[in-house]
Amino acid sequence: MNVGGKVVDEKGIGLPGVSVQIKGTSIGTVTDANGNYSISVPDNMISSSLTFSYVGYASQEVAIASQKTINVKLAPTAGNALNDVVVVGYGTQKRVSITGSVSTIDAKNIENKPVLNAYQALQGEAPNLIIQQTNLNPGSDVTVNIRGVGTLGDNTPLVVVDGIVGGNLNTINPNDIASVSVLKDAGSAAIYGSRAANGVILITTKAGKLNQKTTVSYNGSYGIQDANVLVHKVPAWQNAYYKNESLVNSGLSPAYTPDQIQQLKDQGDGTWDIEHLLRTAPQQSHNINIAGGGEKSAFYISAGFQDQQSNFIGNGGEGSKFGYQKYNLRLNQTNVVGKFRTNFILLYTKTRNKTNSVGDNNIFADANRVPHNFNWQDENGNYLTNPFASQYNEYGVLEKGGFNQADNDEIFGSFNGQFSITKDLKLTGEFGGTLQNNGTFFRRTQVNYLPSGVYGDDRSVLDANSKSQLFNTKVYLEYGKKIAEHDFKVQLGASSENFSQRGFQLQKTLTDQLLGTPTTGTIVDPINSNNSIAVNSNSLQSLFGRLNYSFRDRYLLEATARYDASSKFAKGNRGSFFPSVSAGWLISQESFMQGIKNTVSNLKLRASYGVLGNQNVGNFQYQTTYFNYASAYGFNNVPVGGAGTLLSNRDLTWEKASTLNIGLEAGFFDNTLTATFDYFNKVTRDILQPRQDIPTIFGAATPDFNVAKVRSKGWEASLTYNLRGEQVTQSFSLNVADNQNKLLQLSGGATEQIINQDVFQLLRRVGEPITQYYGYQTNGFFQNQADITNSPKIAGNAVVPGDVKFKDLNNDGVIDAKDKTVLGNPFPRYTFGFTYRLAVKGFDLQLFIQGVGKRETFLRGELVEPFHYGYGATVYEHMTDYWSPANPDARYPIFANIGSPSNTNNWRTGSDLYKYDAAYARLKNVNIGYTLPQALTQKAGIQRLRVSLIGQNLFTLSKLKFIDPETSEFGNNLSTGSSSNSARQYPLPIFYGAGLDITF
Repeated sequence: MNVGGKVVDEKGIGLPGVSVQIKGTSIGTVTDANGNYSISVPDNMISSSLTFSYVGYASQEVAIASQKTINVKLAPTAGNALNDVVVVGYGTQKRVSITGSVSTIDAKNIENKPVLNAYQALQGEAPNLIIQQTNLNPGSDVTVNIRGVGTLGDNTPLVVVDGIVGGNLNTINPNDIASVSVLKDAGSAAIYGSRAANGVILITTKAGKLNQKTTVSYNGSYGIQDANVLVHKVPAWQNAYYKNESLVNSGLSPAYTPDQIQQLKDQGDGTWDIEHLLRTAPQQSHNINIAGGGEKSAFYISAGFQDQQSNFIGNGGEGSKFGYQKYNLRLNQTNVVGKFRTNFILLYTKTRNKTNSVGDNNIFADANRVPHNFNWQDENGNYLTNPFASQYNEYGVLEKGGFNQADNDEIFGSFNGQFSITKDLKLTGEFGGTLQNNGTFFRRTQVNYLPSGVYGDDRSVLDANSKSQLFNTKVYLEYGKKIAEHDFKVQLGASSENFSQRGFQLQKTLTDQLLGTPTTGTIVDPINSNNSIAVNSNSLQSLFGRLNYSFRDRYLLEATARYDASSKFAKGNRGSFFPSVSAGWLISQESFMQGIKNTVSNLKLRASYGVLGNQNVGNFQYQTTYFNYASAYGFNNVPVGGAGTLLSNRDLTWEKASTLNIGLEAGFFDNTLTATFDYFNKVTRDILQPRQDIPTIFGAATPDFNVAKVRSKGWEASLTYNLRGEQVTQSFSLNVADNQNKLLQLSGGATEQIINQDVFQLLRRVGEPITQYYGYQTNGFFQNQADITNSPKIAGNAVVPGDVKFKDLNNDGVIDAKDKTVLGNPFPRYTFGFTYRLAVKGFDLQLFIQGVGKRETFLRGELVEPFHYGYGATVYEHMTDYWSPANPDARYPIFANIGSPSNTNNWRTGSDLYKYDAAYARLKNVNIGYTLPQALTQKAGIQRLRVSLIGQNLFTLSKLKFIDPETSEFGNNLSTGSSSNSARQYPLPIFYGAGLDITF
């Protein structure tokens, strides 16, 4: 017998996704987008009941009693949003009881985004979860930090997947993620102690449910990536004209005659540009899962394949295209036997990342620096060189120059066993970890050019492998009890983490051109061959405890303590204690608030303070270590090997961060409108980084020391509005955040540190932000000779009208180092994300915008300086806003020849001429879908069928037009400095595609 009907909410509006199940069986279904359902009831179960359950609503049970139509109205549970369960460290808590700063991201925020890296799916979804890409090449990792940069060392947050530390979010399948919790303050993160100073990202993957009908689901997408090239050379004839102008401005003779310029114009442009190195490339993702469960067990099995081909032409000569592929196979099994509950998770991931043999930086630089009248190939297919690229032809390198291929295998496992000793007392044990086998195979093949030049004549082949294992074991006891109006829970436990890594590398040169195998004359490279590289190991032993207490469900208290001992520090410095305390007041539960309960559904004030730790430094630094130095010195004109020494610091110990957080949560109109606001203030002391007060004459690198101190403070806010009508459902979600840091102390009592970045500098100064751009501040351009005569100049710089004028900040009449000043901050501020969702009958729309409200970036190289110094020979369209008497307020100075006084003044002097506004807003994702009526699909045995159109990176609003404003030269570890940004990055790919979701 078929039973059908409609499930509605308290307003009579259909509820989609309600679970409808025959009581005591695994037979069930879910309601469609309008709340309708249909279920087949076996004849022997007509006397049974249907159960209706939905998150945030009270479950309801209705006897079937031979009824063919059963309509149900569900009532919301009191404060339903507050009763949501949130994953926190070592367990879960109801949202109402959380006193720390925790942002949660649901699967619906991650699904249907055409990305291969889960971090990319999280970008913009939580306030102050800052995700930047320094490289857009397929398979590239991202830079992630929580609440900005708070230390001069490593700012990488801790990642925990299904309770096991050290999970890899770069390789996990985004489609397998059920929820993400971002722990930001000491109140939420202190349970992880020494690992939590930079915040914690908790990943919970999808699982089956008890008494759930077995379902089979497929989710897939396919589309095309179009590399969005933002920079364009001027036509070749204009380039020649501008070259003449630069020469004449420098007192030299023109290089091109009018006839030659006209000939270039008549000839037209060639193919030597970035566009001819790129193609449109497919990207696809396919995921299938099977989930179900009975009374005693539940399971979830998933498999995924994701493929993002590179936009580069070529394939390295080995058949497969450049690009990134990922394969995932995952099992999640839960069993309940009496008082014992077990959960077993096993995940296998294989990735392959195939890139070119020369590096993206070289490809884009060589494509950019050659004037537009040249071609990559002649009519016979020969690869050409020219006076500006006498040795390189990147078209040939991509097609036939070899490849670099990384093959990584990863096994992640987790076993969790929980024994309910009594109703209130539970013992939990967890064991898990990650095994990795990372292989790299590099091959460079020879490519000959005309009329001269050659690439890869060393015919180098490199084979390397690294294996690592990370194991995590935890045992903890939990006791919870409610006595009258007092509710408390206590956790006590111990944890052990152990990591080890070992690898080898072999490189040979002059191998066979066709096969890459050893042949006559092949040489083993002694410098780049080693049978014992990447040898590493460390361990962390911990004790932890947590107390949760609430009175009358409105006064909340949580205290956490953890003791960690790390092998990264010497005996006597290994252990450290990390406490925290947090409190909350659920104001909306007070009697004086009941009169406005219908307006103010929820109002909670919370605060936390605690100390967190950071041990993100290299292993063995407290010991003097040695390494093999293949060419330590020369003897009889022959390189001789020796030993190199890495100095030690036995006093090395924990970096500690003291964090204060104050938060406010509010819900209005039955939580139709919800808002959160947090303020934080974190002081990190004993920061781990190399000392700066050791003279270079010392002649050796130093280990890390506990030498610096930084303050980081800021705020974050989120706002969500859900508007449900009879036919239309909408939601609006906005999050915005800001953070600022201040350097409070440097090593050796120094007050500042200046780091040279090619033509400009970086500054670290006590009392100011951690790292800033530093140099001369421009003051327009010299407009005429009188202006030159009456204005201060850099001594020795002969200038002409159109050259850059610098500000004399100390008013001494001379431009010198005393006039250098702070020019900008490279780190993002006012990060934001906005999501709009709309559902109209079977149609749905999701629109996501992400961006940065304030950031400066300094660029250099051929994309900034016309006829880049000693290297480039081109001008780009964005450079044509240059000074002339008719354009006195131009963006750039006059064109000047390399080595001329004007070139020295304008481009060899670090100033804000290199500065660009990198704020942006990006239409990151658009998804338009249609779910076919369930009455139609069920005839084919399909519970749900949705088709969609998908767009990614569709539009970017920014003042920075010629490169992607998101790209940054800074990674997460500031102690390693950075390289100046020459904007030679893989272009932003724009994705257009379609998706299909089917559930059987």
